[in-house]
Amino acid sequence: MTKKEYLDKLTVELGSMSYNDVKDILADIEDHFTVGISAGKTEEDIANDLGDPKALAADYKEGMDLPKILEKKIVKQSKPKAPEPTSATVCFCVLITVFVAIPTFFSLLAVVLTIVLAELGVALAGLGLLASFWTFGPFKVTGLLGGLALIALAVFGYALSYFAVKYFVLGTKWYIRFMKKTWHEGI
Repeated sequence: MTKKEYLDKLTVELGSMSYNDVKDILADIEDHFTVGISAGKTEEDIANDLGDPKALAADYKEGMDLPKILEKKIVKQSKPKAPEPTSATVCFCVLITVFVAIPTFFSLLAVVLTIVLAELGVALAGLGLLASFWTFGPFKVTGLLGGLALIALAVFGYALSYFAVKYFVLGTKWYIRFMKKTWHEGI
């Protein structure tokens, strides 16, 4: 029996199943024919291996175990093991981390925290001016405007602080990825 004859008979036998199920089943069977032909088998040999189309359709309809030939072979592909780092790679990673990365990290962290705390002080000073503007006597307008200016400065400073923190975190992530890659792939 040829591939076309087999698929036609199987299609007729699967007639009561949904269109999508029939389409998937036929695609699987066509794959088996393609693989078998590339392995040097004839269409008749593949059809004989698959068995009677009527019996195969009945198995699909009933959800029974399918013939062994239809079981998909799962090939486990193991991830290749990364080579051990060389002593030069280890020295490079350790020296860069100890003498450059750690001091830079803590310096930048201190700068970012200082900016955030300074902005908090500016915002509190602005709120303090606004809260006590009636005590300024003839300078009420000046006190009010000064307080608003300090609060505006604090808001602008916090926007800058946001970006400073964001890029500090992104830089730290980049450095960690770089060191992992260097560790696994070498210098």
